Amino acid sequence: MKKLIFLHGAGADRNAYNDLMSKIARRLGADLVSFDAPFKHPDKPGKYKWFNKFEKNGRRDAVVADYTYSLQYIKEQLNNLHTDTENIILIGHSQGGGMAVHVGLETELSGVISINGDLPYNISYKKVTNTPIYWLQGEKDTYIDDNRKKSYQQILNNSNFHLLTLKNSTHNDFNDDLLKVIADKIPDL
Repeated sequence: MKKLIFLHGAGADRNAYNDLMSKIARRLGADLVSFDAPFKHPDKPGKYKWFNKFEKNGRRDAVVADYTYSLQYIKEQLNNLHTDTENIILIGHSQGGGMAVHVGLETELSGVISINGDLPYNISYKKVTNTPIYWLQGEKDTYIDDNRKKSYQQILNNSNFHLLTLKNSTHNDFNDDLLKVIADKIPDL
């Protein structure tokens, strides 16, 4: 059985978008699994994030030790599922979307869906798989600046990369657009 693994964004938890993710899991014929990021969010009790950021040269970069820890943490969580990676679909929002893409570049998965993802510029990405990656960007997302919206350009050498627009979506409001894009533009993974 396929598994849809949801990686929430910073300042959220594993239950974020649960109804929406359940609908997507049913559409893809998968069981939904979600887990909290390993770092507590300092400003939001009971919420989490994948890594801390710092300002450098006018951009917000990832704390490398946090990022590396979370990358390994996600891979361990996937391993604990005892499911062939070819039966795993990662879907993530914001920080979780960037993390999902990075895992998909290094691990052969059924597919990756990044919703308003963000790939830190100070992290190295190397493609060693042919995992299909769907980068979905909200056209009305003002939370992520234009430079960060284009962070996917770091992985354009991935021959199985698909850039899709969520026409009416903001950073955190993408439900209807996402369901339509998955139904119309993303094949069964």
